[in-house]
Amino acid sequence: MMEFAETSLWDELAAETRPIFLYGTGNGGDKILAALDKYHVTLTGVFASDGFVRDRYFHDYHVRAYSDVAAEYGDDIVILLAFGTTLTSVKEFIFELDRKHDLRIPDVPLYGGDLFDMAYFESHRDILEKTADLFADEISRKLFYDAVNFRLTGKTEYLTDTGDPVQSLSELFAGRNIGTMLDGGAFKGDSAAEFIEGVHPAKIFAVEADPKTFVKLSAYAEAEDRAEVVPVHAALFDCDGEMDYVSSGSRGSGKNGQNHRADGKTVPMRTIDTLCTGADVDLIKLDVEGAEESALRGAAETIRRCQPDMAVSLYHRTDDLYALVNTVHEMLPDHRLYLRRVPCIPMWDLNLYAVR
Repeated sequence: MMEFAETSLWDELAAETRPIFLYGTGNGGDKILAALDKYHVTLTGVFASDGFVRDRYFHDYHVRAYSDVAAEYGDDIVILLAFGTTLTSVKEFIFELDRKHDLRIPDVPLYGGDLFDMAYFESHRDILEKTADLFADEISRKLFYDAVNFRLTGKTEYLTDTGDPVQSLSELFAGRNIGTMLDGGAFKGDSAAEFIEGVHPAKIFAVEADPKTFVKLSAYAEAEDRAEVVPVHAALFDCDGEMDYVSSGSRGSGKNGQNHRADGKTVPMRTIDTLCTGADVDLIKLDVEGAEESALRGAAETIRRCQPDMAVSLYHRTDDLYALVNTVHEMLPDHRLYLRRVPCIPMWDLNLYAVR
């Protein structure tokens, strides 16, 4: 029987007596330090990987090399990871650190929301339990429990159930005839290429807001010969207009982007209903940096009219894990719901699939 964790990382850290080190800096480090301050947790120091350390400070902490920290403090330390990765070599090193020390990965929202601490969990336990019952298979229900427990504990053991994205698409959408799809948050064409390989759409409207990334998306669309890819420069939202957009060409872009090195831009803002007026859409994918709920509201007529299959990211905001699942279920009550995740650290790239 699957169960939710009974303790929270933040409560454990508040009672911790061992040295606590932050591994990494950047936006993730900023958010973790703010959360530690909220819980009155004292940080011992900050370190970086030996090959990347340089003489600098982060929030008044001198950034040290991991090897120096390990030599001085030994194995009995707590490490808080402050960055994400999909690189196999980096993931292996992180798991190695976890075997040697006590490594945790604090869940801090990418684009807003409360900390997923025990108070948050208890106040949302009922809706979380009801949401778990909506999924169509045990793989999805286990992934949902893993996601909740990871957010509570920050333990790497909850990150192991992953799969190849193309294989997941091929299995979940087997037998489906996907003529036209809308790829919201198309990035450089990465997701379009996966969907072309996995479900073979004839045409993709590839929507990307970041101006820097859109240039690369356009180049990909011109070169792609397996399907017609139509690049669209716009931010998906629940109304048409313009929005201020933080452009970085990476994670941290968006309406509420928090990449300090990014540039502010004004970009077109469009609803899916506007973009798809009169078009038959078989599949909608949304990975739009925290604007998924707004994009769904802006797609209400298209979803009602076309009853498309859906692929929606669930990891940008704290409430996404249950709120987006229930929104999609309300809009498409007869679709079967699945969760799948690709290999990465932390609990990013968790995707909801709604299949007619």
